[in-house]
Amino acid sequence: MALLLTACQSGQSETDAATTPPVGHYEGSISLNGQPAVRAALDIRHPRVGHYEAELTAPGAGTLGFVADTISFRDNVLRIKRPARAGQVLTLTMEGDFLRGTLALDSSKAQALLVKRGSPTPSTYRVEELPQAKGSAWLFAPADTSTPGPALALLPDAETAPAAAIWADALAREGVIVLLLPAVDSVTGPAEKARLAQALKILHGTAGADSATIGTWAVGARAALLAHLLVDDASLRVNFLIVQNAPVAPTDRAAWRELRTRKLPVLGLYGGAAANQLAAAMRQALGGRRGNTVRAYRAAGPDLLVADGLSPRFGAGLPADVVEWLRSR
Repeated sequence: MALLLTACQSGQSETDAATTPPVGHYEGSISLNGQPAVRAALDIRHPRVGHYEAELTAPGAGTLGFVADTISFRDNVLRIKRPARAGQVLTLTMEGDFLRGTLALDSSKAQALLVKRGSPTPSTYRVEELPQAKGSAWLFAPADTSTPGPALALLPDAETAPAAAIWADALAREGVIVLLLPAVDSVTGPAEKARLAQALKILHGTAGADSATIGTWAVGARAALLAHLLVDDASLRVNFLIVQNAPVAPTDRAAWRELRTRKLPVLGLYGGAAANQLAAAMRQALGGRRGNTVRAYRAAGPDLLVADGLSPRFGAGLPADVVEWLRSR
């Protein structure tokens, strides 16, 4: 994790203590524009020399939660950015045992007040930035890697990119390793093949990843293109495929049929006004083979989220539907 401080972290003087993040477990509330406040907790950890991490949780608004990639602490002001979601930034001023400030949520700004309640709780998962040729990828991996579990590369499109970090957080909290790749404006076979090949290499080398349950989650046009790549290139080996709002054009049907023939487990997720129609087309393309599941969440948007006050919530049944399907592989 990147850490921006104004003094050496290893010193033990009062000056050093005043310029390092205030380690501890904090509890309080976050509220926006007179709406009911939600309970929140912030854990600031110092697991080893030179390394700090922070985790925000809000049980009443689960999509607010995240593990920080960057902590900046200067002049008693703590600033924490959410990885892969530049519009969400927690800025707090330390006042004794209190942390008071704001949580920026894209164009909105909520008020936050937290008080220290003791030592930080154990980490849920860790996050790491991996610079790419265009943008950055982010690796979300559970802190406990003693039991191997599923891992996936998440390939959002431009429309669903803001929600991708929410999904990565939710899955990582359930023990799923997620490599979140940057959204792209357009996709081509050679470029997407290279991105996926590199992503799969990273996942196979990640501690805690079960090599028998490594797959990918692709959105929109990226999902349709990925179906063709998996059919045409034997070097791209995945154990499952999750597709979100994937179109089923006439030119794509043969690829989906071939994946069905190869018995590759596929989970289709559809949100938005056209969810039922699009899901029906995918069910027809995949057939009724066991292991393939297609679900429609018409009340949710294309990002599978529902607007709900301070922070969006997942569509009904989510993320449990995804987690249960992954665990059944």
